[in-house]
This record gives sequence, structure tokens and C-alpha cells, in this order.
Amino acid sequence: AAISGSCLTPAPPWMPTNADDVRAYADLLRRDAETYFTDVERYFRCMDQQRREVFEQAREVSEDYARVMDFLNDMRK
Repeated sequence: AAISGSCLTPAPPWMPTNADDVRAYADLLRRDAETYFTDVERYFRCMDQQRREVFEQAREVSEDYARVMDFLNDMRK
């Protein structure tokens, strides 16, 4: 099983400390924060999916390796 592309960590939005900037950019700051939290949720779902895929891949490799070891053991008999 091929592992899907990597999950991209979302970049945190700019949050000003100056009160004038907060007032001036309030709508943009809200929108950027909401987008960020949506992206964070998407990132965690992606990481969960990758974990499931890697776990399945490791299970398959383990089974394949067990077959190889059985074959090698049979050759020694």
C-alpha cells in the first residue's frame, strides 16, 4: 500500500498586539483565525489517515516478512 502525500502543518495567522491594528483588521483577524482552526482540524484528520495507512502497511510487511522467514527456515531443513 502506498502512503498518501504528507500532511501540511497550517501556518498560524498573524495576530497583532497593537490595539489600533486589532480594530483596523478585526474582520480579517476573525476570518484568518477561523480558517486556521479549520485547517488544523483538516491537518489532524490527515495525520490520523496517514497513521492508519502506515499501520496497515506495517501489518502487510510483517506478514510478508514472516513468509520470508518461513521460506528460509524451510530451506535449512
